Amino acid sequence: MFSLKPGKVLPIAVACTAFSALVACGGGSDSAPTTTANDPPAAPAPPPNPAPPPPSDPAPLPDIVLAPVTTLISATPTFSKPHWPAWSHTGSAPVDGVGCAASVVYHIHAMLSVYQDGQRLALPDSIGRVPGCNYEMHTHDGSGVMHIETNQAKTFTLGQFFALWGQSVSGSSVAGLPGTPTYYIVDKEKVARFTGDPSTITLDAHREIVIVTGTPPAQVPRYDWNASGL
Repeated sequence: MFSLKPGKVLPIAVACTAFSALVACGGGSDSAPTTTANDPPAAPAPPPNPAPPPPSDPAPLPDIVLAPVTTLISATPTFSKPHWPAWSHTGSAPVDGVGCAASVVYHIHAMLSVYQDGQRLALPDSIGRVPGCNYEMHTHDGSGVMHIETNQAKTFTLGQFFALWGQSVSGSSVAGLPGTPTYYIVDKEKVARFTGDPSTITLDAHREIVIVTGTPPAQVPRYDWNASGL
């Protein structure tokens, strides 16, 4: 054992007391800061950024609307713009199942109307008519009326007419026009959009097939087939 001299006891005791007070008061640079009741509350954490909205689908094209009054089909060339060259064809061989009419027993009419940016386009005259042969399906003028004249009842399609015309028709393009076409069928003054393969549309009696590219027309004519003599 060692002993302390009487003069050294008090300084050591004072030093120990000071060291204890330092530790109890949180002295030292590594101690965590403390708060009191008078400190302002901590700011809340900012909310997470909201997820971006899903991309919206493009607005669908508006459906066409029939005019409130009827129009004679014979008037169509007056408001239809010529666009395609005259039909050119030689020979009388069948085209996609459409041949020359041997006789006319079955006779009906369908109609094709093509619009580009609201303007009706006139079809070429006499598609399917050559010297010595009227094909079973043909046109007379730019009205778009397709005459189906056969020796017995037959059903033709829009694809067969376009093959005879020498133009393409599909869901993505039609007859060399720019833009994606939209197809409609007008039966008995009822309009229905057609979304299938347009080449399969049948050419029924008094059926109008409307093809729209670009900006659609505000309305299309309501044709009176009977008053037009068809």
